[in-house]
Amino acid sequence: MKTLKHLWAHHKIALTAFVLACGAVLYFGFTTLASAIYWMDPAHQDQALADWMTPRYVAQSYQLPRDIIEDVFMLERGVDPPRMRLGQIAENNSMTMDDLQTRLDAAHAAFEAAQEVKRDE
Repeated sequence: MKTLKHLWAHHKIALTAFVLACGAVLYFGFTTLASAIYWMDPAHQDQALADWMTPRYVAQSYQLPRDIIEDVFMLERGVDPPRMRLGQIAENNSMTMDDLQTRLDAAHAAFEAAQEVKRDE
Protein backbone atom coordinates (compact mmCIF):
# COMPACT_ATOMS: atom_id res chain seq x y z
CA MET A 1 0.00 0.00 0.00
CA LYS A 2 2.91 2.29 0.75
CA THR A 3 4.23 1.81 -2.79
CA LEU A 4 0.83 2.65 -4.26
CA LYS A 5 0.67 5.87 -2.23
CA HIS A 6 4.15 6.79 -3.40
CA LEU A 7 3.27 6.12 -7.04
CA TRP A 8 0.07 8.17 -6.73
CA ALA A 9 1.91 11.06 -5.12
CA HIS A 10 4.74 11.18 -7.66
CA HIS A 11 3.48 9.49 -10.85
CA LYS A 12 -0.27 10.11 -11.16
CA ILE A 13 -0.31 10.15 -14.96
CA ALA A 14 1.77 6.99 -15.31
CA LEU A 15 -0.27 5.14 -12.67
CA THR A 16 -3.56 6.23 -14.25
CA ALA A 17 -2.34 5.13 -17.68
CA PHE A 18 -1.23 1.79 -16.26
CA VAL A 19 -4.58 1.17 -14.56
CA LEU A 20 -6.46 2.08 -17.75
CA ALA A 21 -4.21 -0.19 -19.81
CA CYS A 22 -4.80 -3.06 -17.37
CA GLY A 23 -8.54 -2.45 -17.59
CA ALA A 24 -8.43 -2.50 -21.39
CA VAL A 25 -6.42 -5.74 -21.41
CA LEU A 26 -8.91 -7.38 -19.05
CA TYR A 27 -11.94 -6.17 -21.03
CA PHE A 28 -10.66 -7.17 -24.46
CA GLY A 29 -9.18 -10.40 -23.15
CA PHE A 30 -12.49 -11.39 -21.59
CA THR A 31 -14.54 -10.54 -24.69
CA THR A 32 -12.12 -12.42 -26.93
CA LEU A 33 -12.21 -15.47 -24.67
CA ALA A 34 -16.00 -15.38 -24.37
CA SER A 35 -16.36 -15.10 -28.16
CA ALA A 36 -13.94 -17.97 -28.76
CA ILE A 37 -15.77 -20.21 -26.31
CA TYR A 38 -19.16 -19.33 -27.83
CA TRP A 39 -18.16 -19.98 -31.45
CA MET A 40 -16.21 -23.16 -30.65
CA ASP A 41 -19.37 -24.76 -29.28
CA PRO A 42 -20.70 -27.11 -31.99
CA ALA A 43 -24.25 -26.01 -31.16
CA HIS A 44 -23.43 -22.56 -32.60
CA GLN A 45 -21.82 -23.79 -35.82
CA ASP A 46 -23.85 -24.18 -39.03
CA GLN A 47 -27.11 -23.37 -37.27
CA ALA A 48 -30.38 -23.50 -39.18
CA LEU A 49 -31.49 -19.98 -40.07
CA ALA A 50 -33.94 -18.19 -37.81
CA ASP A 51 -35.74 -14.84 -38.08
CA TRP A 52 -33.71 -13.27 -35.27
CA MET A 53 -30.28 -13.90 -36.82
CA THR A 54 -28.25 -11.20 -38.54
CA PRO A 55 -26.04 -11.73 -41.61
CA ARG A 56 -22.97 -11.24 -39.42
CA TYR A 57 -24.13 -13.97 -37.04
CA VAL A 58 -24.65 -16.34 -39.98
CA ALA A 59 -21.19 -15.48 -41.35
CA GLN A 60 -19.68 -16.39 -37.97
CA SER A 61 -21.73 -19.57 -37.62
CA TYR A 62 -20.94 -20.86 -41.11
CA GLN A 63 -17.44 -19.33 -41.25
CA LEU A 64 -18.17 -17.65 -44.58
CA PRO A 65 -16.55 -14.48 -45.94
CA ARG A 66 -18.52 -11.28 -46.22
CA ASP A 67 -18.86 -11.32 -50.03
CA ILE A 68 -20.61 -14.69 -49.98
CA ILE A 69 -22.97 -13.55 -47.24
CA GLU A 70 -23.76 -10.41 -49.24
CA ASP A 71 -24.63 -12.54 -52.27
CA VAL A 72 -26.73 -15.04 -50.33
CA PHE A 73 -28.79 -12.39 -48.54
CA MET A 74 -28.88 -10.00 -51.52
CA LEU A 75 -27.15 -7.17 -49.69
CA GLU A 76 -25.38 -4.27 -51.35
CA ARG A 77 -21.68 -5.11 -51.72
CA GLY A 78 -19.15 -3.23 -49.64
CA VAL A 79 -21.74 -1.22 -47.74
CA ASP A 80 -22.31 -1.85 -44.06
CA PRO A 81 -26.01 -2.65 -43.95
CA PRO A 82 -28.13 -1.67 -41.02
CA ARG A 83 -28.47 -4.48 -38.51
CA MET A 84 -31.24 -6.22 -40.36
CA ARG A 85 -32.59 -9.53 -39.17
CA LEU A 86 -32.99 -12.41 -41.60
CA GLY A 87 -36.76 -12.29 -41.19
CA GLN A 88 -36.75 -8.73 -42.49
CA ILE A 89 -34.36 -9.61 -45.33
CA ALA A 90 -36.60 -12.51 -46.39
CA GLU A 91 -39.68 -10.29 -46.24
CA ASN A 92 -38.01 -7.51 -48.27
CA ASN A 93 -37.08 -10.02 -50.99
CA SER A 94 -40.42 -11.91 -50.95
CA MET A 95 -38.72 -15.09 -49.80
CA THR A 96 -39.18 -17.59 -47.01
CA MET A 97 -36.58 -18.63 -44.48
CA ASP A 98 -36.42 -21.98 -46.29
CA ASP A 99 -35.49 -20.16 -49.50
CA LEU A 100 -32.71 -18.32 -47.69
CA GLN A 101 -31.54 -21.58 -46.09
CA THR A 102 -31.38 -23.23 -49.53
CA ARG A 103 -29.33 -20.33 -50.93
CA LEU A 104 -27.02 -20.43 -47.90
CA ASP A 105 -26.52 -24.20 -48.08
CA ALA A 106 -25.62 -24.00 -51.79
CA ALA A 107 -23.17 -21.13 -51.19
CA HIS A 108 -21.64 -22.92 -48.20
CA ALA A 109 -21.16 -26.14 -50.18
CA ALA A 110 -19.54 -24.22 -53.06
CA PHE A 111 -17.24 -22.37 -50.65
CA GLU A 112 -16.21 -25.60 -48.93
CA ALA A 113 -15.53 -27.25 -52.30
CA ALA A 114 -13.37 -24.29 -53.37
CA GLN A 115 -11.46 -24.48 -50.08
CA GLU A 116 -10.89 -28.21 -50.58
CA VAL A 117 -9.48 -27.60 -54.07
CA LYS A 118 -7.12 -24.95 -52.65
CA ARG A 119 -5.91 -27.36 -49.97
CA ASP A 120 -5.26 -30.09 -52.56
CA GLU A 121 -3.13 -27.84 -54.77
